[in-house]
Amino acid sequence: MIFVFDLDDTVCETDSYSEEYISKFFKDNNLPYKQVLKTTRFAEKKFDWDNETALSWYKEYGDEMMLNFPCKANSIETINKLHDLGHKIIIATARANDWHSDPEGITLKWLKINGIKYDKIYIGRIDKEAICEEENADIFIDDDTKITKKVSEYFSTCDISNKKSFLMTTDYNSNLEVPESVERIVDFNDFVIKLKKYGINL
Repeated sequence: MIFVFDLDDTVCETDSYSEEYISKFFKDNNLPYKQVLKTTRFAEKKFDWDNETALSWYKEYGDEMMLNFPCKANSIETINKLHDLGHKIIIATARANDWHSDPEGITLKWLKINGIKYDKIYIGRIDKEAICEEENADIFIDDDTKITKKVSEYFSTCDISNKKSFLMTTDYNSNLEVPESVERIVDFNDFVIKLKKYGINL
């Protein structure tokens, strides 16, 4: 089977981890900003600063932060076992140059540091339904409700009925509605259990 995995807040923890670097940025630069929201799609939106300041934070700490993003529990083991069984692993991330100084270099380095096995990678792409079509993907997993919905809509047009779009549950999306065609997973242990329906036992 062909698997397409998002990275941020799907394979690795980014949102809560980013907050530490935002607090460090405020402290190091003696800035008056404070947290105003507990949960949003992106960590920088939780604070009362403008976009220019947020960009300055990312340019200063982004590379270090991305290299240290921790993997979700059992994510490496699950992906690598799938790869070892002969399944194709594709990484698809929206990381792009507008926020990242070197999204490709840092991402490839992070994958190598964490020993994650994969066959192909797409960087700077938000049209993940198009990636799934290009790669004839069977399983897609992401934390973005809109993206997982688009992928499930694409899958519904395919002749093969067992293609599936999975939503990795996060603090932000936990209360958001998703269509029945998108299946929620709590974590990678839950994902492993759901894969049994596809005849995959890890």
